[in-house]
Amino acid sequence: MLSDPEYIKPSLVKKFDGIIWKIEIDDKFPIIAIESRNAETHTTAFSAYNFQSGECLFENLVVEDSWRWSLDRVSNKIIFIHSYLSDETPEHNGIIAINDQGNIIWQQYNKALRDISDEGLVVSDPKIQGKWLELLNPTNGTSLKSFIPNYRPVTRDITIPSFIFDKNILPVPLSRAVAGEIAYLNYHNKLIFSYHIENNNTYTQKLLIYEGDKILLEDSLAINILKRNPEAFFISCSHLFCIRDEKREIVSYLV
Repeated sequence: MLSDPEYIKPSLVKKFDGIIWKIEIDDKFPIIAIESRNAETHTTAFSAYNFQSGECLFENLVVEDSWRWSLDRVSNKIIFIHSYLSDETPEHNGIIAINDQGNIIWQQYNKALRDISDEGLVVSDPKIQGKWLELLNPTNGTSLKSFIPNYRPVTRDITIPSFIFDKNILPVPLSRAVAGEIAYLNYHNKLIFSYHIENNNTYTQKLLIYEGDKILLEDSLAINILKRNPEAFFISCSHLFCIRDEKREIVSYLV
């Protein structure tokens, strides 16, 4: 990675023992929550960071029977995780709410989080057929409305790249060895690319950021991988997020 002071510096760099499985961004605050899974220890851990300051809010939190739990959403400094109705279905069941200090503030085991609105959490009972939705208070899990026919979901500031399949139409030249699609985004007058270079039977995934004709960042996200990774990067609150080092490290840059 380029290290000259004029180039982009990471605002957050965190490495995990397990694979980064899921990432969620708070819809109101600069908080990123991360689910990491370690197949060797058969545990799932949850971590949260302030991606503007780089501050660790909590790290590697493990709940009881953690392998069955997964990251759901983050809103207003509360991280919500879910379990599953059974081992045979992806249907969600159960909610655990964790504050930004890593403390469990409430739990519900017979409700499933469906969405988040400005009024509260939109939940359902997965054992009841139909679209019966209930509104819960996000800070304590109590019922606010027993039935809501419709709601307005909160918005999240997330920008994802487009995919280009012809490198000849790009505004800057890339390596001749580019294989497959190119993730591309023009953001704040910066041209951001993620692409793969073929090396015999493996690929190297690259991240490249230009401003004008100057390279601000050049990094390898993955080396010697067997298949291309379509999930290159995303941007939230002017920070670019990507995963590297065999999906064990999260990195963000202010762009």
